Amino acid sequence: MVLLPAFLRPTRKTRRASRPDSPAPADDVILDAPDDRLSPALVSAGQGEFTVAAALLAATRAAAQWEERDAYATRLAAFARSRPEWFEAWRAADPGDPGVLLVGAQLAVDRAW
Repeated sequence: MVLLPAFLRPTRKTRRASRPDSPAPADDVILDAPDDRLSPALVSAGQGEFTVAAALLAATRAAAQWEERDAYATRLAAFARSRPEWFEAWRAADPGDPGVLLVGAQLAVDRAW
């Protein structure tokens, strides 16, 4: 077995970097920016109403806004996890609605995960 000298030498000391003159920028990050379309749906869902959420998902489907639809379905499924009676009322009222089916699928994935 051949020993490689590069791995046997002691490591070189690195120079310390000089300190920057200005302080580091603030680390303020907005993780979830407020959404003008989702907020009313969540407020009405909190009041037990599902028609605004259904209309929101129908509008994103009609406009082919798939990324927004995915984000809204994820947030609505998170709400449905904490308030299952809201989701069950929506599913009982319109079981064939693509929006309720999407939220139900996301809810099943979240529960399984």
